[in-house]
Amino acid sequence: MKKKILLLALAVSVLLVFSCSKKEDAKSASEGTSENGGSRVAWEVPSEDNQPINQSMNYGFVLVVNSGFYTLSGEDTKDETTKVRWSAQMSLGERVFTGETRRMIFETENRVYSFIEISRDDGVNGYALATHVAVGGQIAVVVDDRANLFRTPRSVDVTGTILTRRTVVICYPETERDGFVEVRGYDQERRVFISPNISNVRVSALSRRDSDIQSAILLTTALSLRDNERARREALLEMAMSDFPDSIFRAEINEIVNPPPPVVTEPDPPPVQPITETAEED
Repeated sequence: MKKKILLLALAVSVLLVFSCSKKEDAKSASEGTSENGGSRVAWEVPSEDNQPINQSMNYGFVLVVNSGFYTLSGEDTKDETTKVRWSAQMSLGERVFTGETRRMIFETENRVYSFIEISRDDGVNGYALATHVAVGGQIAVVVDDRANLFRTPRSVDVTGTILTRRTVVICYPETERDGFVEVRGYDQERRVFISPNISNVRVSALSRRDSDIQSAILLTTALSLRDNERARREALLEMAMSDFPDSIFRAEINEIVNPPPPVVTEPDPPPVQPITETAEED
């Protein structure tokens, strides 16, 4: 009898210890704690407002300088009558989380556009024009003076379209074939989007180096500014020079920051009229 009582007491003790251990583990998981130099340091548990819109979201990149970031204006009717309003500007090359695409209208007009659901790095959720964001891929920049676009990854399918040097694009390495790769982007100088039907470019025409990409973003943004934003323009150009000295675009940036003195040409002297002698009268 005593033996049974002892065994029962031992079993109860084990259950109590196991229960306390599970509670402690659950508490640690909820607080997000970790060992750091022998002391437990709590992590900040992200709030729901700072989470991506949903778990199925992908990432994407902004293709256009000063692209608009929009939020809902009024009630979400779940159809094309839902209105959005401008909230902020986004930067060329900015990385965002992307969700579903839907049709909505601007607050100030009745025209319907395709918007893509996005979440920015600061956790703010909203929308962008679907054409202004490329989903997935890797950011790159055009470094060739004549970056031809091709219909297919074959030289014979070359088109008459050439991407402007410094154009920031999104390339998709999984499509790379025979020295070609598919890209998405917006040519800021020509003000046209790359057509999905003409989207192959030679891999050699692109650079994926961070210094080339970042300096191109700064240069493109600076050149898009108006005359009354000259101070910001100069600051962006100086940053491109100082932060990315090995950029392939350094010479171009330097020529803008330190333009050569104008060449002064002396006007040609007027032609000398020949002197003719007149006969003296008798």
